[in-house]
Amino acid sequence: MGELPVSRVAELRKRLDLTQRELADLVGVTETTVRNWENNRSGIEWFERIAKLCDALQCAPNDLFRYQKIGENEENA
Repeated sequence: MGELPVSRVAELRKRLDLTQRELADLVGVTETTVRNWENNRSGIEWFERIAKLCDALQCAPNDLFRYQKIGENEENA
């Protein structure tokens, strides 16, 4: 049988002594979104896809993107 992903968001949030509201504010989402992540109700499929993508590309999630100043084009980056 396969494995089901289990969210560790609550565990990691609590390790940093953050409330759901504080984490939501830091990430720019609603408290309900954080609650859903913690309860495997929404977003877990997305996290799982990111984890698989990182495994395939042998990278960390932050390696998948970079920040670009508004107005900066690819050639100058």
